[in-house]
Amino acid sequence: MEESPFGYVMNLIAECVARAVPGQSAKDVSSTVEISRGIGDISCSIAFRLSKQLKANPVKIAEEIAGKFEKIDYVSKITADGGYLNFHLDRPAFSSFAIRFADSIPDAGPISDIGNRKRVIIEYPSVNPNKPWHVGHLRNAILGDSIANLYEACGYLPEREDYIDDLGMQVTESLWGYMHLGDKPEGKFDTWLGTEYVKVHMKIEQDKDEMRKEISSLMKLIEQDGTYESKIAREISEACVLAQYVTAFNYNIYHDVLIWESDILANRLLDRSLVMLEQHNVATKPKDGEYKGCTVIDLQHVKELPKELQGLKETIKVLIRSDGTPTYVAKDIAFHMWKFGLLEDTFTYYTFVDKQPNGKPLHSTGNKGEKIPFGHVDRAINIIDVKQSFEQSILKLAFSLMGKNEVAENIIHMPYGRVEIEGASLSGRLGTWEGYTADLLLEEAKAKAAMLIGSRFRIDENEKQRIAGAVSLSAIRFEFLKFSPEKQILFSWNRALNFEGNSGPYCQYMYARAKRLISDSGIKDVNHLSIDYTILSDEKEFELIKIIARLRDTVEKACVEMRPNALAEYAIELALSFSSFYESSPILKGSKEKEKLARLALVAAFAIVMRKALMLLGIQVVDRM
Repeated sequence: MEESPFGYVMNLIAECVARAVPGQSAKDVSSTVEISRGIGDISCSIAFRLSKQLKANPVKIAEEIAGKFEKIDYVSKITADGGYLNFHLDRPAFSSFAIRFADSIPDAGPISDIGNRKRVIIEYPSVNPNKPWHVGHLRNAILGDSIANLYEACGYLPEREDYIDDLGMQVTESLWGYMHLGDKPEGKFDTWLGTEYVKVHMKIEQDKDEMRKEISSLMKLIEQDGTYESKIAREISEACVLAQYVTAFNYNIYHDVLIWESDILANRLLDRSLVMLEQHNVATKPKDGEYKGCTVIDLQHVKELPKELQGLKETIKVLIRSDGTPTYVAKDIAFHMWKFGLLEDTFTYYTFVDKQPNGKPLHSTGNKGEKIPFGHVDRAINIIDVKQSFEQSILKLAFSLMGKNEVAENIIHMPYGRVEIEGASLSGRLGTWEGYTADLLLEEAKAKAAMLIGSRFRIDENEKQRIAGAVSLSAIRFEFLKFSPEKQILFSWNRALNFEGNSGPYCQYMYARAKRLISDSGIKDVNHLSIDYTILSDEKEFELIKIIARLRDTVEKACVEMRPNALAEYAIELALSFSSFYESSPILKGSKEKEKLARLALVAAFAIVMRKALMLLGIQVVDRM
């Protein structure tokens, strides 16, 4: 596809400034070149950097540099204002470049090569297999899916991975309920199992001592490969995960592989990882004291602790308890040794779902199947609650202490904040997720969307339901993505289903409006006609062109910074600019033929770019609303 228009011109400017200023390279200058929101279209602040070195006035430096420039492609004028170099774009030439760029955007596949085909695991949402997804899990999954989309768009090879913790206390309690309460499964299995889990937890509160003994004994049996209990636990966990994936598919969320915690233990990844930790003197076994019989990491003897681990009252991190049970961190270290290829992959994989709605199979570890080259990646991104930041810091530290600094640097924790709906506090144990599941959220969104669409548009019932499905998904995904990941969300229906602005449905509506214009024009292939780009001189037209030209730069920034909200903000800016252009410029009626063709080319470019932005956010476009 075509190069990024702004990226290309900004590189040209950096090279020209470097030639005009002795001792500066284009790379040095590039950090001072940015898209301008003030005078001109692109600005350069190199004069301020030079003023410190030369002890001179930046205004005079900028004026002197401005007089040295030769002609720069796509730039019509260069001015110096207040110490800044301001570059004014050649509007017809840049408009042509931007629309060619938009026309070259593929419907699927990368639009950037900054990833250089590096392999990346994105792990999400890792929900315990004993309950339905609630809205907190949903935020995790939507963030992970969007990050994977962004990485793929930037030329990485993402591996979408779901870690299934089928050996924890929650699964054990659910298994106890399955075996002893006598209730028969009914309805969606994950929802039924979650309800059973709440019942068991209430029973534990009533008879703590006896129940805890039974649960503890059952947990040990589950962790022993080949027992009846481990077999039943796996069966109900798989049934729960299958039900959870009905939810995932409804939200356009997919994975490549499931990694089961029980398979990590069965394949002795934990044992092999502990040997490596002990060989590198990272893990030790105290012979006396409080931690006798445990395997631990002693932070007290670490010379350079990361800032987040300094000043802790407790300097011992237990990996294996004295009763032989592993902690979460121990299993996570083993898992990440596998991710980065430090442990031989002894897993076999079978097909868990033959064909997901995206057309791809979902694989799973298990005691059957074949070898598939998963893992052995260059980077691992973990979408995990902000409350797990301490454990993620210990994980990275363990690899640093082993001398695997490159691995430690490429374990990326993407923390995210809680989701609240009308002040509800979500807890799987207390059952307050009931009424706030991802399934019910989508069901309510569809009902609300259908009512709004029915009141705004004259369409038949089948069409209304089809559009309501796309709009409801857009409303939820966009509302979850438009905030910075670490921020807490208070979900609002008024914001999420707002057709007037700052929402997914608004972006969909602007896209549908553009497609309607193209359809009504009767011209099938606008971008391959002869266009007079001097016509697109109006401020609102050129503002839309500049936003269209920023797509690749925005996607790269959102990927590098792991900020899907940057792309959501871009989509809103794009939609608002298109609306302003639509209201001010006659397109089909009241315009001459050359004006109509030029503006239709701009409409088509907008539609291509908006479609790509929404697809990367996991949102389906609709051609008519």
